[in-house]
Amino acid sequence: MYKIKILAALLFLGTLGACNKFLDEKPLSDGTLDQHYKNLYDVQAAMAGMYSAFQLEMVGKDQYSEKYLYWGEYRSDNFDRFISYTKDYVDEIVLNSITPSNDFSDWSGLYTTIGRANNNIKYIPQAAQLDSRITTAMQNDFLAQSYALRAMSYFYIVRVWGDAPIWLEPYEDVEKPAERAREPKDKIIKDLIIPDLENAYSLTTKNAKSPLWTIGEAGICAILADVYMWQGDHENAIKWIEKLFLAKSPTNAVYAGLNETNLQDAASWKTIFTNPSSSKETIWSIHWDYLKNGCACMQTSWTANNKQVIVDEGIWTSWFLPQTTATPSPDIRPKQTLDVYFGMPSNKRDRFIKWYPTETNPTKADPWPATNQLLPVYLTMYRLSDIYLLYAEALNRRGDREQAIKYVNFVRKRAQLPVYDVSAPELATSYALETAILNERQLELFGEGKRWFDLVRTNRVKEVMDPILKRRQEDAGNLEMPGFLDPQNRAYWPLNRNVLNSNSLLVQNPGYTD
Repeated sequence: MYKIKILAALLFLGTLGACNKFLDEKPLSDGTLDQHYKNLYDVQAAMAGMYSAFQLEMVGKDQYSEKYLYWGEYRSDNFDRFISYTKDYVDEIVLNSITPSNDFSDWSGLYTTIGRANNNIKYIPQAAQLDSRITTAMQNDFLAQSYALRAMSYFYIVRVWGDAPIWLEPYEDVEKPAERAREPKDKIIKDLIIPDLENAYSLTTKNAKSPLWTIGEAGICAILADVYMWQGDHENAIKWIEKLFLAKSPTNAVYAGLNETNLQDAASWKTIFTNPSSSKETIWSIHWDYLKNGCACMQTSWTANNKQVIVDEGIWTSWFLPQTTATPSPDIRPKQTLDVYFGMPSNKRDRFIKWYPTETNPTKADPWPATNQLLPVYLTMYRLSDIYLLYAEALNRRGDREQAIKYVNFVRKRAQLPVYDVSAPELATSYALETAILNERQLELFGEGKRWFDLVRTNRVKEVMDPILKRRQEDAGNLEMPGFLDPQNRAYWPLNRNVLNSNSLLVQNPGYTD
């Protein structure tokens, strides 16, 4: 597995981006990139450097800087600001008033990952020629991972900002222009992301045990399915999901995708997050090791600090709070996702416990040992129930209602909830069934960086967020309560002011002022 801490000598690999800000690390005066790809150890270190850049973006270099959640969750109906401790940058995000000075509107870190992937793609074949220990299979695997992580980084850029500059080669000559204009998001998906992923799939070893901490066969299939769902190409999404079902999990079991027994069972659901290498459901997770990387101090981590983000009162009232009543829902997930008892009756709603080992059915506050702050945190990028629900959504769009409902029911049955009847009136239309699928995704994948992208992907931002934003705006003293204005443009983030200032060819996203 690749860990965050790597040799300082490899920091030069963090070059590249779309503008001068990304070129913080100048080319070495005493050598060129090709001189740093000579043997297997150089390649392994370069791969670690590439993954480290991505992990730092997802988990954060500092306290409360987890872009995995700022980009994928905190703008949605899952989370709200904690007024007692809120900061301006959090207010902007949860009230849909993001400005170009917001720290989380900066795409530089993703371009660092892209730059390191570009270095690997160009120079790993050279190292393989110089070191016979790098077999053809190893070289192909390293290249597959580099293509896949480059694609994943661009996929985040497209979903968060839309159009973006394209870099597909190392930046090695300071005499060459470092500024590039933005390319259309559809072009990036069609001409870069999908070809990179298809190339990665062609290079990866099939029917091998999933590597989990890096991107293997199943991870590539999952990203491709996600990309095609984002495009609205449901047939291709189905094709790649069915390819994923043929791949193997970290436990060496075939994902299969036949029924709920291919998912992690209900009694051990929490191991998906606390011990993913033992779960037949996991596909790709991030490993953040406390001893090597320090605290994964996220807004959704268990810490004694005063966090600025809490669970939104809407889903708190509808899903979490009923678990404390005399007749709780049989759903296994709420009590293993949030400490529903902490601070009752006026719960702070900030004790997110999904990433930490807890009792299967806790009955009291603080249902975990204090040492959990010192444990590793494994952020889930993709897992099988996520794919089941994407599959259900795609099947519904194809018109196969019965199969779509079957896959939703696999997830509900594992959660120990009543299954849907195919003839249920609340699922009578395709739109109603899609709503049920999205609702199930919201609960099953709560806090896993998916909800906001689901709302944008299905054009439901205004429908879902309008009433929630009006309530939040009223709480913040805004008597006009405009709701979610301009969803077509402001569903995207603005380009950070520093990014704009360092690249004169960039143009701000519509709906924002510089």
